[in-house]
Amino acid sequence: MAALHYERRPPFLVMAHHRSGSNFLNDVLQSCAGIECLNEPLSMHTRFFREHDLVPWGADDHDPELLHPSLRGDETVRAFLLELKAYLAQSRRGRVIGFKDTCLFGKLGWLKAFLPELRVIFLRRDPRAIVSSVLRSKLTTLWSYSELVSGAFMREFPNYESRVPRGDAALRTTEVVAMSVALRYELARRCLHHFTHVSLELADISREPARVVSGLVAFLGAEAAGDATAFIQLRQGETRGGLFSSYRSLDDVENGWRGHLSEAQLALIDEVQSAVRVTLPVA
Repeated sequence: MAALHYERRPPFLVMAHHRSGSNFLNDVLQSCAGIECLNEPLSMHTRFFREHDLVPWGADDHDPELLHPSLRGDETVRAFLLELKAYLAQSRRGRVIGFKDTCLFGKLGWLKAFLPELRVIFLRRDPRAIVSSVLRSKLTTLWSYSELVSGAFMREFPNYESRVPRGDAALRTTEVVAMSVALRYELARRCLHHFTHVSLELADISREPARVVSGLVAFLGAEAAGDATAFIQLRQGETRGGLFSSYRSLDDVENGWRGHLSEAQLALIDEVQSAVRVTLPVA
């Protein structure tokens, strides 16, 4: 029994805002023998979590049988979650299992109750780069930003006053995406202390791949092999592929937003970030 316990490893979650480089990090982890990272099982394999993105689920909402009250009439999603939990429970020495997803920022309290041992890798990126990438990807409709983000942001920060001119659709979209980044990062700040976790910047992976990857391998308790640094450098050699490609040059990752966002957009992103900064820290 002691040997079996020694073999076990906690499962993990790579959590990131859309367009933060999570596909890239997912591929980096997958390149390490002994680490298995499932790609967005909740947001891409069920419509439920995209449709309920930013709907808050707390620890008290967890139910051992239903899992969550909103799943009372959805046996398919409930069965999927239980199957995912069982799969993650197989995480062990030599095969550390986790998943990456973008739709759990409002559900971290519930997630801790559902997967108590879960470790979290929180991948961050410059908010300006995220906003630029989201706007260029034209995927705000898929993620229902207009329906979900504004209302959720105003519930958390009711004193925020938008100064976007009426009828300026482009600037309004910029504001909503900036709200998404600021809100999700604040929700993470409030709840991550409940998990064993590590936060890292996308730029750090690009600049210091050997140090970052070795740190992640140690954090996960893995015994990974392979040259992750060479893998990362290969992926950084050029920017190519479609919307979800993880081939991105270092300059594109760090500076691509500079030639894309206007001064008005940059000022608006900072205004939204400032609305969140004035909130009192959580004890």
